[in-house]
Amino acid sequence: MRDLKGWWNVPVIIVGIVAGVFHFYTSGFGTPAPRILRGIHLLMLLPMIYLLFPATKRSPKERPSVADLLIALLCALACGYTVIEADYLDMRFVGFHEVRTIQVILGGLLALAVIEACRRAMSRWMAATISFVLIYLMTCQYWPGMFHFKAFSLPRAVEILYLAPDEGIFGFLTGISAEILYIYILFAAVMTATGTGGYLIDFATFAAGWARGGAAKITVISSALYGTLSGSTVANVYATGSFTIPLMKKSGFRSKESAAIEAISGTGGQIMPPVMGAGSFIMAEITGVPYFKIITIAIIPALLYYLGVFFMVHFTSLKRGIKSVPREMRPPARSVLKKSYYFIPFISVIALLAYGYSPSKAAFHSIWIAILMSYLDRRTWLTPKRLVEALCRAMVNAALIAAVLAGSGMIVGTLTRTGVALAFGSILLQASMGNLLMAMILVFLVVSVLGTGIPTTAAYIIAVTVGAQAMGQLAVPLIAAHLFVFYYAVLADLTPPDAVTAFAAANLAGSEPMSTGIEAFRLGIAGFLVPFAFVYQPALLLNGTLLSIAFSVAVTAVGILFLAIGIVGFLGEPLSLFRRLMMLAAACLLVFPSGFGIVAGFLLGIGVMTWSLYGGFTLPRAKV
Repeated sequence: MRDLKGWWNVPVIIVGIVAGVFHFYTSGFGTPAPRILRGIHLLMLLPMIYLLFPATKRSPKERPSVADLLIALLCALACGYTVIEADYLDMRFVGFHEVRTIQVILGGLLALAVIEACRRAMSRWMAATISFVLIYLMTCQYWPGMFHFKAFSLPRAVEILYLAPDEGIFGFLTGISAEILYIYILFAAVMTATGTGGYLIDFATFAAGWARGGAAKITVISSALYGTLSGSTVANVYATGSFTIPLMKKSGFRSKESAAIEAISGTGGQIMPPVMGAGSFIMAEITGVPYFKIITIAIIPALLYYLGVFFMVHFTSLKRGIKSVPREMRPPARSVLKKSYYFIPFISVIALLAYGYSPSKAAFHSIWIAILMSYLDRRTWLTPKRLVEALCRAMVNAALIAAVLAGSGMIVGTLTRTGVALAFGSILLQASMGNLLMAMILVFLVVSVLGTGIPTTAAYIIAVTVGAQAMGQLAVPLIAAHLFVFYYAVLADLTPPDAVTAFAAANLAGSEPMSTGIEAFRLGIAGFLVPFAFVYQPALLLNGTLLSIAFSVAVTAVGILFLAIGIVGFLGEPLSLFRRLMMLAAACLLVFPSGFGIVAGFLLGIGVMTWSLYGGFTLPRAKV
């Protein structure tokens, strides 16, 4: 990202203020027509990518180039056209009305500009994926078998990408970005500006610093809390890791371990309600399930994920003999409790959603609460300067997401118009031979491969387009299938060879990136099993009676405990390979339960624990 100097900052500041005020107003007082809102949204944000992100390493770092200014102007013109001609465009029918030459030119160039924006700001693999899909759109008549589709002329292809009312660049994904995501990004920026991020780390230090391996447990708690503010796993790592990684290294953890623990903790922040990044809002739009219900359903799986991470770091700490954080480094209870009002905006979001407010309206009112809350402490006052900085920070983050969703909209439009989504679903069903476990493994592999190269949200959108349908035909409930795909889209950030979150943590810790990614995958293995668990146990998604939910949570939690012991290989003493394998087998029996499997898993796990802690069972000798 460029460090703009002098008057080049002026347009960024102006757009940051205007975009923030515009989206704040529309969230509280109503939005214009969808096409107008989406056009204005991208008109403000897409040009910013070209002002802020250089094309290559040799590009100017303190100012945009002439080419950047021209492409930014093109983006503004192409988006502005859809706003000015909104009434006319809303009256036309895709595939029926003529596509004008000006529309072909503006739409085609805007599609290329979106691809380049994704390459600059997010990932070259994201740009490559969009390019491949668009090439398929223009050549689908030459593909064999299920991938064959009728030919699209250039005007009709551009029509799908640029003029369609609910797909393509200005489709429903961009609508989610404009209507919901921006206000939550602004909410996070305001909370950060008022010092909430620092308080969450202090709270985590107070809550877990006293325990064995306290530095690692602080990392787990602080990342889970900070993840409610950050919509990015990498941002979560940089925000909390700058404090927690040095603390873990000082406590006795190796650099690789410190980076891996921060990576798996930071990654989990994106599955932690109430925000869960962009994916939860998109999930609500696609499934038709209310957003509040989604975050309610997602609570238990998120807690189980962090429970698994907590167990892993706990037994690692015991094995390594790592002690608690020194008392002088822990904040006093009085100061932490005195500032507990920092949790009020989070509580207000959940309370307003529960009361029936829309997600955008809940964030709108919670921002007011956060601003007023800042004046309780003179050091956290939201001054005009801090407010402008928050607005600009929100604009930059929103621009990144807007570019990704605009590109994802082109992918989804192509996949649905050509029938590829149905074709991939059929391929998955045939490859799995109707076996649910095999189908889930295949979906996991597809999402993991996609997620190593493209952002979480895009990976989720693409994978769920093809994977959820296949799982649905195997009787998996809709929301369970979507959550399954979403979890692995998030966890792909831990998966080598392009484990972006682990690599970010390795950069902070000074460790080798690839070995850090492997270590993060090992320590986060419990999290990788949670989605399988909630598909096999619907009660984990609050589908059942209170007793069945409690039973499933208890069984899965014990299974995760056994898994952590088996992976770390320590329980009072180092475990032999045989005992570790027995614990892993017990964990699998509990995570994938059946009536006999639950009993066998408990007996096997308890038997190994007794053997390790007490030297096994001994029968009393009879007296002679």
